Amino acid sequence: MTVPAPSPLLLIPGPSPVPQPVLEALARPTESHSSEPTGRSLRRLQEGVAHAVGARPAGDPAGDLVLVLAGSGTMGLEAGIVNLVGPGEKLLVVSHGFFGARFAAAGRAIGADVVEVSCPWGEQVPAGEVERALQESGAKVMTVTHVDTATGVVSPFLEYARIARELGVVMVLDAVAGAGGMPVGMAAAGIDVVITASQKALGMPPGLAILAISQRAMERRRQLGRCGSYFLDWLNWEATMRDSQANYFATLPTNMLAAGAVAMELAEGEGWEPRFARHRRMAHAVRRGLRALGLPPLGADEVLSSTVTAVRVPETIDPAALRRAAAAEDVTIAGGIGAWSKTTIRLGHMGAVGLPELLHGMAALEGGLISLGAPVERGAGVGELM
Repeated sequence: MTVPAPSPLLLIPGPSPVPQPVLEALARPTESHSSEPTGRSLRRLQEGVAHAVGARPAGDPAGDLVLVLAGSGTMGLEAGIVNLVGPGEKLLVVSHGFFGARFAAAGRAIGADVVEVSCPWGEQVPAGEVERALQESGAKVMTVTHVDTATGVVSPFLEYARIARELGVVMVLDAVAGAGGMPVGMAAAGIDVVITASQKALGMPPGLAILAISQRAMERRRQLGRCGSYFLDWLNWEATMRDSQANYFATLPTNMLAAGAVAMELAEGEGWEPRFARHRRMAHAVRRGLRALGLPPLGADEVLSSTVTAVRVPETIDPAALRRAAAAEDVTIAGGIGAWSKTTIRLGHMGAVGLPELLHGMAALEGGLISLGAPVERGAGVGELM
């Protein structure tokens, strides 16, 4: 990956550093939203995202629709449920952290009868509990978070998908923090909707909410009748997403589509499987380094993601002061959010981030801890990355 030398270096759970060719594409002269170059960029981005999440390609008779919207990942979450659940209908939310709770809040905002099944942060919701909740509630739509960025924990979403298929339940997966850095296997697993966004492991700037939608999910949308949103209604966007030159619904974010197309070229030049493997290697290296600094990850290794790590800071160290010390070395580290906001810091290691960026970040953390009086040996964390 070619990453510019940013100041500061972003080692947060998104946005992630953006490769130089993607930034250059973003700066090209703006094209018409109905132009052939924009249509080409949209198709290239859709194809790349379909490959990243394992969706069926558009040319397949059972092909999935990849919907690209100008907006944030949170908008994608809302788009994922407002098209599937009407007011008063049951929605099962499987929550293992901050963003599962956000799904529940979005469901209540559209008038759904939300049923939550959750677990303590840092853990996974057992599949058996999900199955019981579906059977008892009678919900026909469920939401699942892939990677919760508050904790860095990945859900056993493939187990949930198997249960959903057996019970005839439509499953919506928030893969904002995982898609592009971890395999999803949408079609193989029978997942109906996969939601992601541009600014994390896909390696683009913030600004795009992206949904891969199965034909089964589209059929449920048609059966729903009235959608609670005009702009987010999949049916209003479907024709434009299949042919943006011939069909207009709303103006497309043309420069972001151009940047996204280049990001997909870079990712596919690396190869998705090698990319996933690189993310796994980076995650293991980062966690070795953090443990050497006395910052153990929160959660057992087997439940942690390849893209985000959350660590509890020792009681003698102020997390905000540690982040300020890292910032003095031009490295941005994220603070905790939600219930862990006062006790943790979080590192993003996704997208174009590689060993040079990780070495810079680990050295900044080492120096910050030493300056704050922590009993850390210089080079202890960096040495684990080498």
